[in-house]
Amino acid sequence: MKKRTGLFLGAGASYEAGMPLVTELTDEIKDWLTPEKLRALNAGWLAQGNGVPDAVIEDFISVLVRPDMHYEALLGYVEAQFRRSREFRQDYHGFYSWLVSLVYHLLYVRQVSNDVFFNRRLPAYDGLKALADANDPLWVFSLNHDVIIEAIAARLSIPLHTGFSSTIETFNRRDASGKTIGELQGQVLTKDTLEKHAMNFPNPPQPGIYLLKIHGALDIFTFNDGKDLLKLLATGPGQEGVFDALRAANEGLFYEIPGAPGARAKAMNEICNPDKDGVLQFLRRSLLAGAHKFDERGHQVLPQSMLKHFRSNLNFVTHLVCIGYGFGDLHINLALREWLEFTSERSIEIVSPGARDIPSFLLHLSPQVKLTAQTATDYLDSYAGIKRSRIENLEKRANGMLRALGKKRAKKKMAAYHAAERERAGRALLAKLQSLPLKDGKPDVSSIGDPIETAKRWAAEVRMSPEEAIERMIDFLDKDKSS
Repeated sequence: MKKRTGLFLGAGASYEAGMPLVTELTDEIKDWLTPEKLRALNAGWLAQGNGVPDAVIEDFISVLVRPDMHYEALLGYVEAQFRRSREFRQDYHGFYSWLVSLVYHLLYVRQVSNDVFFNRRLPAYDGLKALADANDPLWVFSLNHDVIIEAIAARLSIPLHTGFSSTIETFNRRDASGKTIGELQGQVLTKDTLEKHAMNFPNPPQPGIYLLKIHGALDIFTFNDGKDLLKLLATGPGQEGVFDALRAANEGLFYEIPGAPGARAKAMNEICNPDKDGVLQFLRRSLLAGAHKFDERGHQVLPQSMLKHFRSNLNFVTHLVCIGYGFGDLHINLALREWLEFTSERSIEIVSPGARDIPSFLLHLSPQVKLTAQTATDYLDSYAGIKRSRIENLEKRANGMLRALGKKRAKKKMAAYHAAERERAGRALLAKLQSLPLKDGKPDVSSIGDPIETAKRWAAEVRMSPEEAIERMIDFLDKDKSS
């Protein structure tokens, strides 16, 4: 059997590109959505005729304050309460939708408001091209909601196929005033295809990446009354076109309410937009989050059959490299175990900086499991034989240390570092002055010649190179990790 490698991506695979891990996103949510703020928000909603009963809010707050509950568990709790409660069933359902919308927008803001950062970080994933070139195609199964893989493929000009058809849906993109400024397009995947047929991946196989987003994505929506799926197409070349399409959908598609100038229709977790006849239509965001993904008892935007397609297409690979996945989704773990049990010629490689133990559900298949203690970009570099420069490696290490601290501690640490550097520079300049000859007991500044030129020279001598600056910052962060 020919060995064919595929990738399976969890949140850790996008971490170095700036997207959050579960713990980081949980901290962001809890920092913003405090119990006091949630109570105030609901009071405002109730005053407007919306909101949920206080009992629902207080019930959620009881788990929100628990340090052991990450955001997926919080969503799962609300889902469980929706099933158990008779009195507040619809209230829990509506509140769950609001929470998913909150998660979407936190991820969306990260994705579209950090262009400079992404331009610096995406080249760290260039090793993906070597994997794509070695496998025709390279299957990529992703649990991530972001569009990082799409952006990397666009940047490297790697053909990308997502299983959607060649049928194109076109929307008018508008500016804030409502004026049409262009078009936004998306590929369609019908309910009939999802339920009865194979997805539209080229067959016979073509070079490039075959990408399957298992848990939905920022750029995937349901439409046609929730029957069909739509995936956005880039508005232009390179990674910028991928991010711009996402921005266009969320900010350039809207429905103006007739007879109410400036008023726009709004719906929870949906984009309201007119069709070609001016009739209000809905693009519903597809994020699948919580503890009950693909549970037949639940209600979710993404069709249950998406899991079927994952199981089916997984059979096209013999070696699966799992990058940044914490093995916390039971439905995924079951699919991986059954795929690996089918034949001893299949193997899984678990790639993570903390990869030390084989997950318990795979222990009986240990000879087929390999642990690789690397980050996503280190693994791709190693596979492709890419050697990074000293400053690139220093930047990667510094970024990792700061991300590990969390936003609040990192900000505090960096403020302390800059203060220490200002003090160091001040001492160095003072030493320069004290080295001058004395005149009447004071440094003779007239001996330095042109004071402006001397100041420039001294500043240059005190200033560090970029490599030295990052090294000093790393040393500073490393000195007292507990503070």
